[in-house]
Amino acid sequence: MKAMDKNLSGEVVRWQEKLFKRSIRRQTRLRKIKQLLGNTSNQQCLEIGAGDGVISSQLRAGGGSWTTLVPDAEANASMNYFVKGNIQVLQNETIDAPEQSFDAVVVVDALERMRDDRAFIKECHRVLKTDGRLIISVARRGVFGFLKTGWKRKGLARSGYTSGEFFDVLKDGFDVPETISYSTCCVEAPGLLCEAAANKLAGGAYNMPPADADTQHFYHYTKLYALGTLVYPIMWLLSKLDGVLLFIVPGHNLVAKTKRRVWRERRTPQLIDGRSIAEAALNTKIGTAAPF
Repeated sequence: MKAMDKNLSGEVVRWQEKLFKRSIRRQTRLRKIKQLLGNTSNQQCLEIGAGDGVISSQLRAGGGSWTTLVPDAEANASMNYFVKGNIQVLQNETIDAPEQSFDAVVVVDALERMRDDRAFIKECHRVLKTDGRLIISVARRGVFGFLKTGWKRKGLARSGYTSGEFFDVLKDGFDVPETISYSTCCVEAPGLLCEAAANKLAGGAYNMPPADADTQHFYHYTKLYALGTLVYPIMWLLSKLDGVLLFIVPGHNLVAKTKRRVWRERRTPQLIDGRSIAEAALNTKIGTAAPF
């Protein structure tokens, strides 16, 4: 790479790091993931993300040997600014790695992109060592799901997961000893509005610089940073209120730490007529054996 190209790449990274420091939501996501991930020194780790290079580089700061999988060429181009080597583009739900290769697998905003999320989780199980752990972050789908707008335009297969759906997709191969819910509508609503404005100003995902980034992008970054600096104090105050609201309402995001166990499909028991036990109970009067 030419000296000018290296300087340009360095400037892209510098601006992205500055923008990251103005995003309460991205900082919170990283903090929650690192909280559950723990120490990665001398470990083999796999990160499967959507292309946020600053989060990737921050995960690597904890030590260990890392491999990164991304969903498409656009995310790959963005990640190349932050991560040198060991970047692969995910082919459907298949992970190109031998069995039991990793001590930890970290999935950041990627499960919602998988058409067959169960097959993807089975692949994560396959490449994890026997005592490995899966840390996975997803958007919660619930009563405030209207906040998760535009998910189809972003190439997602779903807007998120309810708590039950999240457990259901993990239950065949993982125990889930710890789950953190974070970020209520107090932070999510204004945060998503700011993100939409930033993406429109940048002409794409503002946190994913393209391969052909030039001085025009730095002009956009300057305006984005000014916007971020303006709203940061408000978002910081809202985040403090958010911590109180989490005692009352669930957060809009979930991050779980799972423990690998032997893969065994857990199917819901069904009666001869095809109904589940829960469905039969709902249609049967208590104290009788007949559904009337």
